[in-house]
Amino acid sequence: MTKRRRADSQSKRSAASPGEMIDRPSPRLRAAIALWREGRRADATALFHEAIRTEPNNVQSYIVPARAYAEKFEFARMDETLDRLVRRAPRHPGVHHYIGETYGMLKLPDRSLAAYEKAANLPGAGPPTWMELALLCERAHRLDEAEELIERTVRTGYSLPLVGLVRGRIQRRLKRLDQAEAIFRDLIARTPSDSPTVWDAWSEIALMRDSQGDYAGAVEAIEQCKQGQRRHEASHWKVSEQIHGEMRRLIDLISADDFRRWRDEAPAVDTRTALLTGFPRSGTTLLEQLLDSHPDLVSSEERDFIGRELLQSVASRRSDHNLLSGLDELPADLLETERRRYVAAMEYFLGEPIADRLHLDKNPAYNLTIPLVLRLFPETRLIVALRDPRDVVLSCYLRYLPLNAVSVRFLDPARTAERYALDMAAWLKFRDLIETPWREIRYEDTVADAAGQARLALETLGLPWDDQVLGYRERLSGERHKQVTSPSYEAVAQPIYTRAIGRWHHYEELLAPAMKTLEPFIREFGYA
Repeated sequence: MTKRRRADSQSKRSAASPGEMIDRPSPRLRAAIALWREGRRADATALFHEAIRTEPNNVQSYIVPARAYAEKFEFARMDETLDRLVRRAPRHPGVHHYIGETYGMLKLPDRSLAAYEKAANLPGAGPPTWMELALLCERAHRLDEAEELIERTVRTGYSLPLVGLVRGRIQRRLKRLDQAEAIFRDLIARTPSDSPTVWDAWSEIALMRDSQGDYAGAVEAIEQCKQGQRRHEASHWKVSEQIHGEMRRLIDLISADDFRRWRDEAPAVDTRTALLTGFPRSGTTLLEQLLDSHPDLVSSEERDFIGRELLQSVASRRSDHNLLSGLDELPADLLETERRRYVAAMEYFLGEPIADRLHLDKNPAYNLTIPLVLRLFPETRLIVALRDPRDVVLSCYLRYLPLNAVSVRFLDPARTAERYALDMAAWLKFRDLIETPWREIRYEDTVADAAGQARLALETLGLPWDDQVLGYRERLSGERHKQVTSPSYEAVAQPIYTRAIGRWHHYEELLAPAMKTLEPFIREFGYA
């Protein structure tokens, strides 16, 4: 439960039947979560059930276990628990608010938006729900609705910093740039500097400055963002260093024989799989939207099952952190279980069966995990998105991303370039070892000739051309559209544009510390 999203005020104002609902993390729930974190899931589950039995009117008795189940991709259990909560208090706005928040954590915007809309239409709903609904409407490009909701929130005097951030973003997207900047600067002035909302506001200002041609102003604003994040990087950096060390050893040790052995040992599987990867900000979202419009393909957007679940399964079986040996030693029954869990998870996220379509897993940060993907599904075909490394590094640096083991590398251009070099050097090695079909697709070529590059990608994926691919933008705004959840959600809804190509020229001084690291890749990928 995040502090900014608590539904306490409306939970306490609205009664539900039977009895009055409360909202508190009890000692029993804290103990259950501690057991869950230790891997004692049976004991934790028993306490979760006991919490619901003994505190049936406590919203947290349902929300805490539901989110624990979600973390382990146990979606049937999660939905069953949330359904029990709704049956307990069907007309309680705080209940539906929490459910919307839970689906939002899973990056299920349609289900999240529906839950918040239900909450907003119930007696007792208030500013916290309107604010979250405004945020989702903005991401769904429903800007008029978003503006009405956020202005209603502002009129109540509800002054959480996120309100200002969403309000400013809506004004920016409505092209009211002066109003947007004034809102962002007011938020910054009245909010502690170590707040992620402040960092996000500085990033918004940086992107506005960049769009206006004020490149020095963009650098000044984004550095304010990154300075704040660097003060909180230590724990994320530690995790990132550990992961990088393990991945470097895997890259050094793996051979063509390993990939070949995994392929030869693998049983036949019903699901056809492909991976779209590359590096963040390399055009993967645009390419995914083109390919996902093909009737014989369905894509999942940045669902980190393999990078979390399979990696954890491998790591937990070995104390020496030797991922290659761990991958080799995975028993056939565990691989089969993980394959079934992967398919079930992707179908849950999609909200429909994959059936006989090709499943495309779009994950721009998955270069390092290609061996894990090919261990789980050795027949996976690969599409690797490329973009001028200088534009990639600039784009990663020039925006706010919540801190994690990947984004902690994007806090200055030199470190961003080092992470790029690790990922792309891994790809250069893997592409010489693997026998599965693969193709590199350049962002610049896609912008110039979307149909031609989509045709090449489909050929690699073993699919015929279909004219529906070129109707991807109509699909994005259609009645049954699938919302984009990546940071590129705003850009990909626009007609294809060229203004992001060569943007690095405006920031040569900023990128100077990164150039030596990037030069080999600039040459290798044809950007010299």
